[in-house]
Amino acid sequence: MKKYILVCGAVVALGVGRASWAATIMCAASHCMDLDVVTLNDVSAGCQRKIKTCYGDYAIETCGSCATGYTKISASAVVPGCLGTYPYSDCQENCAGCVNCVSDASWSGHAVGYEKKVVRTCDCNTCKATTSYRCAAGYYGSSYNGTSGCTRCPENGNSNAGTTSVTGCYVTSGSDATGSCTYTQNCYYSN
Repeated sequence: MKKYILVCGAVVALGVGRASWAATIMCAASHCMDLDVVTLNDVSAGCQRKIKTCYGDYAIETCGSCATGYTKISASAVVPGCLGTYPYSDCQENCAGCVNCVSDASWSGHAVGYEKKVVRTCDCNTCKATTSYRCAAGYYGSSYNGTSGCTRCPENGNSNAGTTSVTGCYVTSGSDATGSCTYTQNCYYSN
């Protein structure tokens, strides 16, 4: 019984050794004739002439020339079953930056009961803006569009800008049958 286990172990070790050796060979490049190969990379939209090189069942695209406004750069890819990395060229957009791409420093009035703030980021040559909305002071709720979602606090109560619940609304004075009064601290609403 012990001999049988040792023999099996030797066969398994030999098989693993061969698989490891086969997985780390240098692969030869060839023209791609087979349309069923797996492309390992995508070159950018700035590439005017794409060249595909095959390594067995895999292909790497390289860029032969770039469009105006792009610069050719070097990159590399790993091919499964092959040793090392394989170089290719791609095109990178030339970035001049953005002009007047500045975020709002603070919240500003948008519509009655609403405030907005715009955050701008420069993505190469394009200024991208994201607008956030919140309820103004004296209102509560939340808004994704700056036109709905905010409600006036009850009885013309107060609230801080950005309050999301009626429990954030408060009054500072009131009256009853005996007369008017001023509260010593803010009197908040409850649900």
